[in-house]
Amino acid sequence: MNGQGYTNGWHHQDEDGGQASARPRASLRVPTVHEALPYTPFSSIIPFNAADTIPPPVALPTTSPTYFQDLPEVMSTAKVLQQLSQGANSAEQAGKRCQQTVRDMQKLLAPESLSQFKFKYPDQPSTDISKGANQQRVRAPELSPFARMILDKTRVSFHYLTPESPDLPVKADTSGAKASAKVALPTPQSQLKSTLSTAPPLSTPQSQPPTGSQESRVVIVPKTLTPAQRAEYQWVPEDSNVSVLHNKTPSKIRENRVAGDHRPMSVDQQQKGELAVQKLQSLLSDIFDAEDHLQPDTFGMVSASAHALLALQETDEGSRAVLQPETQVRLESAVLKVVASGGLESIELEELIHVEKLCEVAVAEVQTTSLHIGEEWSEHDAEEWNQRLVVAERSMIAARTLMRIMGAGAHIKELQSEDCLRSILTAIKTVLENLLVPIAELRYSAHEKIRGTKEEPPADSRFLIAQAQRSVLQTTLHAIMRTLRVLGDFLIKTDVDESSLSVVEAFCILLIFADNASNDRDSVSGVQNVETARRSTMDILAKVFAKYTSQRQWIVDSLLTSLDKLPATKQNARQYRLPDAKPIQLVSALLMRLVQTCATHAGEATRGKSKSLEDDAEDDADEEDAEGEDEVEEDDDHGKLSPTKRCIQSKDLVALVKPLHDDAQTYASYIVRSLLNRALASSKSSDEPYRKLLDIFTEDFLNVLGSSDWPAAEMILRALVLLMVNVIEDLKYPVPARTLALEILGTIASGMIELRLAASKMARSLETGDSDIGSTLVRFVDQLEADESDTTSLLAFEGPYRMVVESLQARNLEDAQLRSAHGYYLMQWAMHVCGGRQSSVASDASDSVDTPKHLDALLRNVIVDYKWLEERYDHARPTTMEGRLAAVVVTLNSKLCKAFNRISNVLLTAMSSEQARVQSRALKSVTMLLEKDPSLLDRNATVFSHVTRCLGEPSPLVRESAIMLVADCVKMRPALVKSVYDRIIDRTRDTSATVRKRAIKLLKDFYPGTESTKIRSAIADAVVARISDTEESVTKLARQIVDDIWFIPFLGQKLDGDGAIATRLRYGAQACLLIQTVEASDDTALTLETLIRQLITTGETPQAHAAVCRNLIRVLSDGIVDNADLPSKPEQPDILLCLAVFARAGPKLFTAAQLERLEPFTQNLSSTEDLEVFRAAVSILRHVLPHQATLKDLFLQNLQNSLLGSIGKLPKAELKEAVPCVWTITQLLGNRERIFRFAASALKNLNDMRSAQFDADERLVVKATKLMLIVGNFGRVCDFEEFLSLIKSILPWYKGSTVSGAFVQVLCPFTSPKQLLRLRQLALNALCMVCQASPKMLLRQDVVTAFDIVFRDRDTTLEEVLLTGLDVFFSAGEVSEGSADIPELGSGAASGTDRLGKTYVATDQDGASTSIARRFIPQILHIALSSQGEAAFVASKIIVSVNRQGLVHPKESGPALVALETCPDSAIANMAFVEHKAQHSKHESLFDKEYMRAVQQAYDYQRDVVHSVTGYIGQPPVSKLNLLWEVLKSGKAQVRKKFLSNLAAKLDFDMAGQGTTVRLSTHLGLARFAAENLALFDYERVEGLLQLLAVLDKTFAATGSTIAQAIESEILHLRVDTVAGSSLGVAVSSDTTQPANSISAINPERLLQLSLAAQICSIIWETRSFIRRLWNLQKYLNKHKNASKESNRTASRATNAPSLTEIYLKRIASLVTTDGSQEIQRSICASFVELMSVDNEAKVNTEEEDDAVKENGYDTPSEGTSGKSPSLPPSGGGGQGKKRKSVSVNGTPRKRGRVSMAKRKSTASKLDEEDADGGWE
Repeated sequence: MNGQGYTNGWHHQDEDGGQASARPRASLRVPTVHEALPYTPFSSIIPFNAADTIPPPVALPTTSPTYFQDLPEVMSTAKVLQQLSQGANSAEQAGKRCQQTVRDMQKLLAPESLSQFKFKYPDQPSTDISKGANQQRVRAPELSPFARMILDKTRVSFHYLTPESPDLPVKADTSGAKASAKVALPTPQSQLKSTLSTAPPLSTPQSQPPTGSQESRVVIVPKTLTPAQRAEYQWVPEDSNVSVLHNKTPSKIRENRVAGDHRPMSVDQQQKGELAVQKLQSLLSDIFDAEDHLQPDTFGMVSASAHALLALQETDEGSRAVLQPETQVRLESAVLKVVASGGLESIELEELIHVEKLCEVAVAEVQTTSLHIGEEWSEHDAEEWNQRLVVAERSMIAARTLMRIMGAGAHIKELQSEDCLRSILTAIKTVLENLLVPIAELRYSAHEKIRGTKEEPPADSRFLIAQAQRSVLQTTLHAIMRTLRVLGDFLIKTDVDESSLSVVEAFCILLIFADNASNDRDSVSGVQNVETARRSTMDILAKVFAKYTSQRQWIVDSLLTSLDKLPATKQNARQYRLPDAKPIQLVSALLMRLVQTCATHAGEATRGKSKSLEDDAEDDADEEDAEGEDEVEEDDDHGKLSPTKRCIQSKDLVALVKPLHDDAQTYASYIVRSLLNRALASSKSSDEPYRKLLDIFTEDFLNVLGSSDWPAAEMILRALVLLMVNVIEDLKYPVPARTLALEILGTIASGMIELRLAASKMARSLETGDSDIGSTLVRFVDQLEADESDTTSLLAFEGPYRMVVESLQARNLEDAQLRSAHGYYLMQWAMHVCGGRQSSVASDASDSVDTPKHLDALLRNVIVDYKWLEERYDHARPTTMEGRLAAVVVTLNSKLCKAFNRISNVLLTAMSSEQARVQSRALKSVTMLLEKDPSLLDRNATVFSHVTRCLGEPSPLVRESAIMLVADCVKMRPALVKSVYDRIIDRTRDTSATVRKRAIKLLKDFYPGTESTKIRSAIADAVVARISDTEESVTKLARQIVDDIWFIPFLGQKLDGDGAIATRLRYGAQACLLIQTVEASDDTALTLETLIRQLITTGETPQAHAAVCRNLIRVLSDGIVDNADLPSKPEQPDILLCLAVFARAGPKLFTAAQLERLEPFTQNLSSTEDLEVFRAAVSILRHVLPHQATLKDLFLQNLQNSLLGSIGKLPKAELKEAVPCVWTITQLLGNRERIFRFAASALKNLNDMRSAQFDADERLVVKATKLMLIVGNFGRVCDFEEFLSLIKSILPWYKGSTVSGAFVQVLCPFTSPKQLLRLRQLALNALCMVCQASPKMLLRQDVVTAFDIVFRDRDTTLEEVLLTGLDVFFSAGEVSEGSADIPELGSGAASGTDRLGKTYVATDQDGASTSIARRFIPQILHIALSSQGEAAFVASKIIVSVNRQGLVHPKESGPALVALETCPDSAIANMAFVEHKAQHSKHESLFDKEYMRAVQQAYDYQRDVVHSVTGYIGQPPVSKLNLLWEVLKSGKAQVRKKFLSNLAAKLDFDMAGQGTTVRLSTHLGLARFAAENLALFDYERVEGLLQLLAVLDKTFAATGSTIAQAIESEILHLRVDTVAGSSLGVAVSSDTTQPANSISAINPERLLQLSLAAQICSIIWETRSFIRRLWNLQKYLNKHKNASKESNRTASRATNAPSLTEIYLKRIASLVTTDGSQEIQRSICASFVELMSVDNEAKVNTEEEDDAVKENGYDTPSEGTSGKSPSLPPSGGGGQGKKRKSVSVNGTPRKRGRVSMAKRKSTASKLDEEDADGGWE
């Protein structure tokens, strides 16, 4: 169509110059552009931009890029059309978005909604034109796939008008498709080609019905195009429908507008933008006019209007115009609107530059303005500060205006100024440093409030001044915050140099770490206002971090090195509020955002990567374009690729995301490692906050774990977990580091459990309904709970990853925070899809998970273009709740959460560690997990087995922690009681009182939860047994618990009335439990008896408890008649035994009817079972009868007759109960003479047998023994003094004045050594019983003689009988707890014996007790300290009783108590300990002088009786003198110091005085015993340890030097040259210092003496070295500054104390050798000489030796001392030490400190060597 045409009705000349016919309505032709150009103003203007020139008009549309095609709205519309066209190729896609669009178009093109238009057919062109048209027909244009779809599916009625029928009515054409096929519409490409060549005229109406638009246009076409004009066009293939978006080189204007973030605007928005430009231009005009009038006129006056807009500001360059604050605000608002509408280019460049200069003055003004607040300001000063705040506000507004202009005009070089930018940053820095940060750190009072006082501290004057100006200050702060936000956007739009970035980063970090207030009361501007400003600086740092990759390391390092400025309290630290979680630290949020930024794809410019990645992407794009339309049309909605293309796409995805993942992981690991290194170097109690900050950071990351906004929390926590696992599993780390790691792991694992529980809760609360998304997420949660997660479904395109991504897109991806989270999820999704494979074409697909086809390509598109998914797919949007749940599902399937089992296994393994603190911390961490999720006990049965195993660990701390964890487990799973209660019962007998109390409390919790009588009985028995514990607190607790579980539940419950049946059943169950408990042991029965007596007499509610006991007695008594009334149907003997306990404890609780039921049990004695019943029944009657006044005489007489008839047949035990009962009945009946005659008859018969020969007749022996028992028991119980005349008539030879004297006189002859041993035993027993009732008999000479004979003969059986009798006698003299002999306060007894009671009234008991004790205490002490049998136990009881009553001087028995404390029998040891503690508190100064004799006696006792000279017992080893040390710790510190000094000095010896071999051998045993005790004492203060070390050093130096010199001269024969050689490093040994033939010349006796002396000195040295290491004393030695303060600190053991102790004890055992060979003795001597000569503490070990020592656990890193063991082998091998410079007798050898030649690896360096992501595959 290059021929003639018509435009606006004007005829023009054709190409050949011919004149065509003109239309009638015009006679002039329109000139061409080239013809008209010289006559236009454009002829004198040279265009700067070729793209701005108007192209020559052509008749047909052109595809060349025009000005309007570069507009964002045009580009966006073209992109949408292109996407619809691509989607139309796929049936599935067409069914979604395209079909929806088609339906919308059909609605718009519906015939009923369209207007009808009628057109007239225009005049026909000339014949030549028509003729030309017949020669060449215009080809119809090719429609795009989407346009074709619209055309095919839309029906529009139309009718062609022809010249023949111009007025025909419109007829609906139902075959629009067919009609359209007949019309050949021209395409732009064909029209463009036709304009470049000669074309025939248009077709005639018969061949092609033309449209009105085609016929109505006439175009002037230039002859030819110049090269400049041709460059403006772009050639496009005719059959291509490529959009303008495929242009890889957009014009400059389009590129700038895209960078300016111009969004497509509607017509209304365009009008608003034009209006904003006009307003800005008007404002600028006013400002410039005012500036012109600002200078004074001839009269020195300045226009008022100029002053309203501008002001003059004095600067270094003179007076400069500056905008008024109001004008500055108006300008900022106008510029903001213009920039937002994209109309800044409409403003003249000169005007913008002028505006910048005006704003620069305002910005620079604040730099010279003081913003600080003075402490003593007046009101005038405050007003001036107010004005300066206005200046600061204007400066910030001006800076904001400048940055908007510079940012929007980033492509305009004239608008960019480094000086201007530097001035802006300086102003912001000044305002932050001098105003915002000081205001944020200002508090109401500079002083802290004193605790306990109500007075408030005085207010800070600066705070009050700032608060008074709060409104102005708030305005200024808001201006600062808005400026900071604009600064962040500016840094993204422009490129800034490194120096400017450094300034920005510095003041951002300054504000981030400013100390904000914890509440609004202490904040001038409000806590959240400051937090908002801090958030702005956080955004700035994050944006700089994203764009300027070179600054990343500096930013992270600056943040990490400033952490010490953070508050260590959780309240002050966490002020960064989150919408769906608890507040966290702002720094925590910033660190997570930085990691997320690393994982976000931001293009080559932002990431700073090489161009290889982009080049590859471009090459791939070119290859895709070359594939052709046929291949594209066959693709499905996922874009199918050929095998080659699929491999390339997979490769590209890995190459795209792997660097992102590696960067994020590198920074996450770096952050975690830095936090951990600092935390390991400090503690919670130290001044440095790093340890507490690590806890806060961990909790912050866990707080947002699973949040869609902070996905980087998972990566950071994963890196932290990996480091923690390495610390725990690497035994070279110290115990504090490992306990820290266990604590952190427990916290993280608990957070994982909380997340899983939260997911289940969210899934239950999610309303799925018709939502496929909700149903899918619920299915994922169910799979997670069942541990059956499907990775393929998780990574599918329709899976939770896409849900999270779309939920973030739905919110606002313009937010940089959400954008970083979005990018992180895409990276994580892609990495899981890639399966971690490397960027290689040869990567096997099996390396990745089984995902849908071509998911790699889809992810690549989404990562590169984050809007691709939204524009390409029209999925249902997930709701907010669904988006959150999807994020949680993704997190639960991450590597971190999948490592939960590994974490739990690490914690369980740590429970078996050798270090007690590690075990205890592991137990506490496991407790945290179980508290969060008790189902762990069900899923993993080994958890509880690990816990119960710790119950038997050596450390009390571990055992206590294990008990606490067992308590938690049982609380969660009550059924576990059956499997663990016996283990807890064992712990009630633990050596640690704390563990015992913890176990007792746990048993109390077990008791109500179990219905098993067996378990309840066992628990009750264990708790009752603790009532007699040596620890008072344990005893008190046990009493309270027994009361709580046995008696308090029954208070107020009655057996009669409402609910009587249920109450009786409960009482019956309790009665059965009591029966089983009493049956367990006699000790338990006695303890329970004491407890019941206390409850019903001195308890808090004695009457209520007495009522409960009466009900129990009633139930038990009914059970005697019919045991079916009791649940377990106990036997009658057991019931009676239980009743006997109540009878002894509370005899008044019984009734007469209950006693009458017992009569039948006193008559039948046919079997052993009857004897048990008889003994129990008689015991009840014996105690209860005296308190019953309503018994019938007949019942008493029958009872008396039955008992007297049975006495002759009763054994010893039953007789002991029956005789008191008979005497009680006799007193009630008043027939004493009957009983006297019965006893006198037995006495007479026994007297008649005094001269009998018992050897020949066994029956006489049996008869005599029976008579002795009867006489003895009646003499013990009955008072027959009124029958003296009768006794003299029966025994005429008796001349005494008492009846008891007759009994004694008859019995004494049978104690003679001439009698049979069995008779002597029974006679002695009977004699003691009589004396118990008549103490004066003990003063008789025949009695004393009988006792002397027993102690003299040392017959064990007789001694046991005598001691038993004396024990009963002395025990009777003690005032028992709760005894009625002590008058109560306020009882009314004013004076005399009524007030004193029986306690302070002299009796025969007192005189006899004192006499016997003083006379026989040496023999009793001898028996107690010479054996371990029953006699020793009874003798120990007598010693305790004698001391308790004060019958002998404490000096006599005090040392024996100390010796008895070391007895292996815990009963004896505890008994002696209790009495020793009581005596020490009364006579501390007296005992102090006897302790060395006590230690000697304890050693003798251990050596001769226990046959052990070691100073420890048990495992873990405990000092044998531990109880003695506990007593000392309860007293004065001075006494303890003296004891330690004396005991350490006792190790010393004198070769002159103790030079004999026997004495040295004995002293060696004592030295070992004392040294091991000193080593194993539990010290409290460093002061005592230092004093002990001083004594040990002094002893070793003095005695050791003498022994060493003697060995050198007499044994080793060392010469001067030999010694010199030793000083040069030659080791001293027997092989190098003495010829072999000189061995025979050594005196064997002397060699043995010196070897024993060397052993003793070596023990002293080993003990001294061990104590130094065990208690970390190296840091306290040789300190003169603050020595007293340092030494008064609490002593603490080394972390490897168990290993140190084990090595020490082995070393001592090896020193005390029993081999008597001379070779061994000489080796001992040589080793000792080397020990004295070489200072091994100054020895430098090799690295191999250090590692070996660490593995053996003999290193104490916290001390910083040598890792060398203090115990050296006899050869002293292992390296060379330093020669001692002097070995003086007068002082301690001088030593030099250790010189470290090689640095040990610190904890931080160890962590740096760890692999950040190892072990997670």
